[in-house]
Amino acid sequence: MNRRLGAALLADGRVYAGTTVHDGRVALRPAIVNWRTTEADIDLLVDVVRELTAKVVAELG
Repeated sequence: MNRRLGAALLADGRVYAGTTVHDGRVALRPAIVNWRTTEADIDLLVDVVRELTAKVVAELG
């Protein structure tokens, strides 16, 4: 599911989070260390991830 979510994030374009594999599991990897990153940026990331997760889950049935 996380691979599909990562692809959905890239296609959506509102935020960016790459994917990585850790201990054999796919995870999202957002880069939030830039000094210009704001709390609003993080809130947007969370909102978009939640929205797209719901879409991916619905597609998976």
